[in-house]
Amino acid sequence: MDESQDSVKIRGWNPGPVFSYATAAFNGYWWEDPSRLLLFFILPLYTLLSIELLGEPKAIQHIYYTGFYAFAGGLFLVVVMVVSSLGRSARPVIKPVPAEIPVHVLDFVFGLALVGYLIMMGEVLTHPALILSFFSGGTSVYDLLAMKGRIAGLSTLTEATMAYVPLYFYVFKQVERGFNRYKLYLIILGVLTLIRSFIFAERLALIEVALPSVLMYVRFRGSPRRSKLITLGPFAAIGPMIGLFIANEYHRSWEAYYINLYDNVFDFAIERLGLYYSTALNNGAGLLGVLGWGNGRPMFTFDWLIHFPIIGDFVKPLLDSSPDIDEFLNRYADPEFNNPSGIFVHFYEWGWFALFIAVFIGWVFNKSYTGWRSGDGFWCCAHAALYVGLLEILRIPNLFSGRNLVPIGVLFFVFRFMRKP
Repeated sequence: MDESQDSVKIRGWNPGPVFSYATAAFNGYWWEDPSRLLLFFILPLYTLLSIELLGEPKAIQHIYYTGFYAFAGGLFLVVVMVVSSLGRSARPVIKPVPAEIPVHVLDFVFGLALVGYLIMMGEVLTHPALILSFFSGGTSVYDLLAMKGRIAGLSTLTEATMAYVPLYFYVFKQVERGFNRYKLYLIILGVLTLIRSFIFAERLALIEVALPSVLMYVRFRGSPRRSKLITLGPFAAIGPMIGLFIANEYHRSWEAYYINLYDNVFDFAIERLGLYYSTALNNGAGLLGVLGWGNGRPMFTFDWLIHFPIIGDFVKPLLDSSPDIDEFLNRYADPEFNNPSGIFVHFYEWGWFALFIAVFIGWVFNKSYTGWRSGDGFWCCAHAALYVGLLEILRIPNLFSGRNLVPIGVLFFVFRFMRKP
């Protein structure tokens, strides 16, 4: 048998020699690797944004970003990149028997996600006329946000969708013939996420479903022939990202206001998307310049704990710096662009000890990518879920958030207590 053909089968989890499995796993697309994603995409993007900010862009009123902050943020990213690549073997260690998950586990995970969506969107879904009115321009996103359900520890279960997606592809490593309820679950969660992304203006929710789907599909069901488009990875996603932004903002802000300020909707989308990232870096630098290095409580590092049911109510007064940050954003930043990036917040909390946070992030992605290459069940699925946080690290501090705690916690529970012996 031809070795390359055998390797392709192994990458899709078909039987075959271990050496071919290792070769196939190692030869994944470059963007599957966190260290190469940082080197070839995130760091170049960070450099371009830094050059723009250091050039004093007119679109941002208060510029806090300096060469020193650019160096500190770049150092943080380089530490993550280096640590995530340490100890990389030429061929991953393949477990002879990968973890087997019973198919009914998907019922359990879907149930968790559905409970979260019923709590979050229950009131809106019982008024479909309002949803239709939103898409026709009669209802604003703020009207719908007022109907958003929030119950600490339960509404966040919507993020179990990020666990269902990789688990679905892990359980059904090959395409299943016919239609079953698990495909229906996938469609239902996809539709609910799509509605959520529009009516609540949560583009991130859609990315959290779409990106793990692409990763897992490529990992287990990818074509034996390399796609030039898929090889481009995040570069190829820029076009769809602009399209998603236009679709999200068309009724929300374009027709109501920005149509009078821009020549066309494409210029609006490109400039606004760029501002989301550049203002996030500038806001992060502003936190350090105005509030000081190491002066903040670790609310971003322990965001997952603050939003933990019951426990969060007790620890929040000890860990929360929201009043100071809100005052900074209201007085010194643009309320519309209030993301603080996922880099400088750690310097705000820990000073230069934030580099140890970078080491920890790098270690986690080192483990997840090692598991991704070797086919380890938990780490393989966790890699797909965590990947979104790394890709958005320039804009939002999402890696330590409750949005990640739920899918990682669900995946840990499944692989620890619900796998077949």
